[in-house]
Amino acid sequence: MELLKRKNFYQTLTIFIWLSFLFIIEATGKLHIYINKKFFPFTILGSFILLVLFIVKLKKIKKEHFEKIDIISLLSFLLFLFPVLLATIVRPGNLPVLAAGKRGISQEFTGGDVMAILKEQLEMEGNYKKMNIKQLLTFSKNKPEEIDGKEVSVEGFVFKQDNGKEGFMLVRFLITCCAADATPLGVDVVYQDAGQLKQDEWVKVYGKCSVEENKLTILAEEVKATQPPRDVYLY
Repeated sequence: MELLKRKNFYQTLTIFIWLSFLFIIEATGKLHIYINKKFFPFTILGSFILLVLFIVKLKKIKKEHFEKIDIISLLSFLLFLFPVLLATIVRPGNLPVLAAGKRGISQEFTGGDVMAILKEQLEMEGNYKKMNIKQLLTFSKNKPEEIDGKEVSVEGFVFKQDNGKEGFMLVRFLITCCAADATPLGVDVVYQDAGQLKQDEWVKVYGKCSVEENKLTILAEEVKATQPPRDVYLY
């Protein structure tokens, strides 16, 4: 019981919980749900530092001279563990269509590099070029002539305004840093059977691109229901 009065014990426990959490999401491949992939090396480095700190703290935990815990320190440890608790209670996944509506869906993307996209050697799906919404918006902004009239296949979830009988918006969330700053990107889709689609349903759209005044629209020839991809975010 004496151990439970030591501040060093709670410091060690806090580090252990964070270390365990990071190890689990890294080992299960769920790290991409929380942060952009380009920050993965920093997370792994942070996990290593936490491991070193845990070992150091563990060696000091049974020292005779110790500082007793007080209510302020205990509350600070609980506050530090709040993100882990929240991630445990709330199952992470794709942000809902409601979040897209509240954040405002962008139909322009200015940060893309057309040449980088061309170097990716985009795959074909029959007569359709497989692209994502970020790539489509990059072309429509920077090289509209390159995408106008092209047949493409692209997936996302359905966002319908009003009755949505003649069309819908195909949406994906773009992560710059982490899920908290996710920006919804959308493309208008003209589809005569749009009324049969459900809000927030994941679909794959096959159709022809039309660009007018740098605004991209997909004239859908076919829309198929599909499962969400393993990584639901764009980066």
